[in-house]
Amino acid sequence: MGAFRVESARVNPWGTTGLALALAGSLAAVLAGCDQPPAAAHAAYAEIVAEEDARGLVGLERVRAHLQNEDATARAYAVRALGRLEDPGQLAVLETMLADPEPLVRATAAMAMGQAVFRVDPDAEAGQAETNEIDRVRRALTGRIRLEDDPAVLGSLAANLGRLAQPGAEGLAAVEASDCGEPSCEPTLGLARGIEAFARRSPGTPLSPDLLTAAVRLSSASIGGSTSDDATAEASRAAARVRRLAASALVHANHLTAADVARLLQDEDWGVRRHVVISTLRQGPPAGMDAGTVIHAGLDDPDPRVRVEAVRAYDRWMRPDEGCAAILRAMRDADPHVSNTAIGLLARPCPDLETQRQALADRAAELTDDESDWRGPARALHALAGIAPGDVGDGVAGAAKHTSPFVRAWAARAAALAGHAAALEELSEDSDANVHEAALRGLGEVAGPAGHEAYLAALTSDDPQLVMTATRLLVAHTPAETPVSALLAPLARFTAAQRETERDVRVALLEGIGAVGGFSRDDLAPYLTDYDPAIAERAAALLTEATGTAEEAAPGPQPRTPTPDAAGLAELQRSVVRLRMAGLGDIVIALRPDLAATNADRFARLARQGYFDGLTFHRVEPNFVIQGGSPHANEYAGDGPYSRDEISAQPHWRGTVGLSTRGRDTGDAQIFINLADNVRLDFNYTIYGMVVEGMEVVDAIQEGAVIETAEVLVR
Repeated sequence: MGAFRVESARVNPWGTTGLALALAGSLAAVLAGCDQPPAAAHAAYAEIVAEEDARGLVGLERVRAHLQNEDATARAYAVRALGRLEDPGQLAVLETMLADPEPLVRATAAMAMGQAVFRVDPDAEAGQAETNEIDRVRRALTGRIRLEDDPAVLGSLAANLGRLAQPGAEGLAAVEASDCGEPSCEPTLGLARGIEAFARRSPGTPLSPDLLTAAVRLSSASIGGSTSDDATAEASRAAARVRRLAASALVHANHLTAADVARLLQDEDWGVRRHVVISTLRQGPPAGMDAGTVIHAGLDDPDPRVRVEAVRAYDRWMRPDEGCAAILRAMRDADPHVSNTAIGLLARPCPDLETQRQALADRAAELTDDESDWRGPARALHALAGIAPGDVGDGVAGAAKHTSPFVRAWAARAAALAGHAAALEELSEDSDANVHEAALRGLGEVAGPAGHEAYLAALTSDDPQLVMTATRLLVAHTPAETPVSALLAPLARFTAAQRETERDVRVALLEGIGAVGGFSRDDLAPYLTDYDPAIAERAAALLTEATGTAEEAAPGPQPRTPTPDAAGLAELQRSVVRLRMAGLGDIVIALRPDLAATNADRFARLARQGYFDGLTFHRVEPNFVIQGGSPHANEYAGDGPYSRDEISAQPHWRGTVGLSTRGRDTGDAQIFINLADNVRLDFNYTIYGMVVEGMEVVDAIQEGAVIETAEVLVR
């Protein structure tokens, strides 16, 4: 990869289950610098992707044909494609693939069977053990464990058993027989993933004795001997990941003892220590241990990610008795994630209200209209409005004129808390849609029906989020005074743009039209054949309800975006995207078309077009994700066409790059980067890249950070 260090040992780009081992022998060679990509595998994959992306609407002839492909990688891609349909009707075929001669295919089949029942309601078939689809998968995977001797397959079986609503603890425990005891072993990590998923799906449910014993053992996983420094480092990272998963499982199952907590608080890995503090945050300390012991250890932890959770835990368990002294100290923490978390918690009154008020006022006074950091002061102004609304008039007035729209949006939120209607009216005329929207929401709270004209005027905006908010406020406060024509006009305008990703605003407008009433059949009849089935169906429901005559939706979907061909896949496999962040440095993302071909392709294509240049990361959630790449810097604006979810077995480890969605198959090109191991996102959100350089830049990103340029580099 030339100057770009693809740190495969650090992020393990080939995963640990599913496609892991065989891909390492074929596609991984490309990332390692091989000049000859596996052309046959890419050609088969291109055919599979084309049918998979259409979700079977063009048939599954090539997908089914490749189930018999001589190449194991192609068979695995075909198996995964069937699983991505999330159709229990594919279980019969997938179950046969559990007996494939190649471990790669068997491991992928385990994941695909779990995905096939992803949408099945576990309560809908209660009592029907013979026909229950989830139980069918559980029995198939458990039965395969008894026959399996391949480590990768055992790891996949364990991980996927754990994600089922009725996972069968006996199946997970059976993996113990083949567990080598080293954290780098596939069964060990798979077992840890499975137990964690099992515990997370049923919080508070005790683990079986076998699983509890396994979880406690895994929470102490350490590396064995090694003659290579690189191997030692990789083994150490694997051990830490296993310990994190095991600690999380013990937390969800309420199994942490005082001895466990004392031991894990000394763990060298920040992720393990973080889970101990999270346990205290959620359920308090275990018997025989004082909450303060854990929380103060967390507040003094050298890693800010642990301190973030400790501040939250202090707020819940110690603030009522000890006041806000620790939170006030954390407000001045050198790490912005910690300080901003503390400021947010100070929006509620403390026992020593005057000290709290003065601290927030001092922090808010640091807001200046230059390049200095505004995040803490703007949040402090908002928090101050929550406890001393009479103190923020001048601060809101100043923030409302700030050059950053992010600050002006915080000013609008502060004005709403303080009940400053005049400031909200002024900010509702702001040229930035996000400021306008925040002010409009505030007017809804402060002025109610009196804001009618402002709500109505906002309907002329081209920002989906703003129009959605305006519509809901009109329906909530002045439906009788709202002419239906005022809602029909933006509906027609957004529809004419032919952007699938503007579904949400069009649904909101249709809901508003239904609530306001007064529409004719001619007003909504054109939407019966809309390009979006959700819109066509809602229009049919509204007309049926209004006229008493059944109307049928007959949507005419737009053509799908072309999927990458074999040559395109080969190039993507050799590509990275470099995000140059203003004032921070570079983030280098290795594309993973093997995990998500169409989404990796769109990310690269838009980057080449300059789409991301000048956009921001508008959402920063400490210890969770950063999200950005929206043209309007909000949740509801993105690239026009939807992209399909491409769910894989790759875990959402720290540094993985995923696709932001608002429901299945609603990708709009907004991206998120995982700041921690977010395994709760596994099997639900697409991963199409991994940060291979610049995680320190990712960690430094705060709300409003600007992507100067996005550049695709092919190696």
